Amino acid sequence: MISRILRYVLLLVFAVVALYPVFWMFTCAVKTQAEASVDKWGLPRSCTWQNFRNVLFESHFPRYILNSVIVTVSAVTLTLIAAALAGFVFARTRFRGRSLLFCLFLGGMMIPVHIVLIPLLKIFGTLKLYDTHAALVMSYVAFSLPVSIFILRGFFEGVPAQIEEAARIDGCSAPRVFWHVMLPLARPALAVVTIFNFVTLWNEFVFALTLLHTPGLSTIPLGMYEFSSERGTNVPLTCAALSISVVPMLLAYFLAQKHIIRGLTSGAIKE
Repeated sequence: MISRILRYVLLLVFAVVALYPVFWMFTCAVKTQAEASVDKWGLPRSCTWQNFRNVLFESHFPRYILNSVIVTVSAVTLTLIAAALAGFVFARTRFRGRSLLFCLFLGGMMIPVHIVLIPLLKIFGTLKLYDTHAALVMSYVAFSLPVSIFILRGFFEGVPAQIEEAARIDGCSAPRVFWHVMLPLARPALAVVTIFNFVTLWNEFVFALTLLHTPGLSTIPLGMYEFSSERGTNVPLTCAALSISVVPMLLAYFLAQKHIIRGLTSGAIKE
């Protein structure tokens, strides 16, 4: 009984530590600049929504949101398709050099992002893709694939071979086994990969800073950088912009939380 109480107390402390910055961000977003400069940490004396109106209707922030949606959704979709296909092949197909090729993909997880920025800048400049969303999407897909393939390969390896054999006995070809049998079973693993990549790419800053130049193409992290520079020390306005940018991530998580929990705990299909 005592150990259970201590466990809950410890979890409560971790929850408070994790959630307090988010709570402070939302409370600061409804303060005026004058109130925030006097009392940054206290609760707002009166709530004002002017900061949100300024962000949404008097700045370029809606354009930054649209750019982030376009880039993130495109990159996550392409990553899911490529990683699911590659993970299925690595898990269920035997061919020469399979282990070596898989290790090469895993090697991508050990490459620091910063050492490839200048080469990518030169490559995309030569291909006339510098300062385009296409360059950003391709970079995101390339760096998201290793961990995505690793997760999905592990899932597909855990699927009982009898399921695939039964499908083949019923006349399913390899593509039909993948699309009609494996993918429906892989929804928990796909949800984990989707949320992981979505959160990572939605908040990505370094690639966007390196590969984009035109302000109208900026994503939210790069737009926040420019937005904060323009607004100086207006903390409530910056918090309002951050609060708006957090909403899509929260929605994505709440919509897929059932599959995420299944993917992280049971590993998917052992029911």
